[in-house]
Amino acid sequence: MHIQANFPLTQLNTFSIKAKTRYLVEVDKQSDIRTLRSDPKLASLPWTIMGDGSNILLTHDIEGVVVRCRFSKVKIVKEDDDGVWLSVGAGMNWHDLVEYTVDQGWWGLENLAYIPGTVGAAPVQNIGAYGAEARDTITRVQALNIFDGERMEFRNNDCEFGYRSSVFKKDFQNRLLLHRVTFRLRKRHAGQANLVYDPLKLAIQALDKTDLAPRDVFEAVIAIRKKRLPDPRYMGNAGSFFKNPIISSDYFDTLQSEFTTSIPHHRTLDGQIKVPAAWLIERSGANQLTEGRAAVSDKHALVLVNLGGASGSDVLKLAHKVQDQVMYQFGIHLEPEVNIL
Repeated sequence: MHIQANFPLTQLNTFSIKAKTRYLVEVDKQSDIRTLRSDPKLASLPWTIMGDGSNILLTHDIEGVVVRCRFSKVKIVKEDDDGVWLSVGAGMNWHDLVEYTVDQGWWGLENLAYIPGTVGAAPVQNIGAYGAEARDTITRVQALNIFDGERMEFRNNDCEFGYRSSVFKKDFQNRLLLHRVTFRLRKRHAGQANLVYDPLKLAIQALDKTDLAPRDVFEAVIAIRKKRLPDPRYMGNAGSFFKNPIISSDYFDTLQSEFTTSIPHHRTLDGQIKVPAAWLIERSGANQLTEGRAAVSDKHALVLVNLGGASGSDVLKLAHKVQDQVMYQFGIHLEPEVNIL
């Protein structure tokens, strides 16, 4: 357990927004929470759970306690001829975990390479990319109640995974600190590459290999992400700022009738239509918008960036501008994927 007062959060959010918290506490185990709650000063303040800050926008200082999990141990809890069940501490860096599994030759996480954040953030957000989502491999999540330290366990179905959503993001936001996540992964001979995302499929085909390994997909994903997305180490951002909106089939047909070219889209299992938010932003002209030192990325219209010195308020005002312009042009509301604090 570690406690720091008046802690600057600039390095703990990938937007690189200047902000601070009254207290930062980092916990390893269940008893740490009980110890912290026994302190009258800490117990009286609001607690906010954070990981590496890769999916948040800070718009003000946090007048309370920021809680982080730093438990990062990895162990195999079960293994058979075809697969392994890997239990991972929620404080581990996500990309480091993906690379570790690829080094072992295990299938399952390679499509989710190079996503910033911690392992604990993966089920909260149900992170996804290139045809894969965290829920595809998660079997169990262990969490700690931040009010009394009670341990809770969730199996996959209990997590209520949805599009960039989970029960942890909705019902248990800032109530449960994720501590461990268990993944079921396939050994090399028992799995195969997930190539439903066309650019990834083309990149793999260009390798002209008959015996693919998880590392082949891993490296192709990294190359695509580096080409398409700004690196938060050099230009502050939180990746995709908005979710891809889902609209009714009838409304999609109405929109499509107004365009001479086909609107890119994907039909969901329930017959609705998912439209790329980036296409809507570009087509509406919102990709040219700025606010102070915040702008829409010239690499990807779905990404809002800190050009250097932007405040959280700048980014939020820019997000509202983008939403208003898309709404005016298409009658579609863009919902933020980023958590706004």
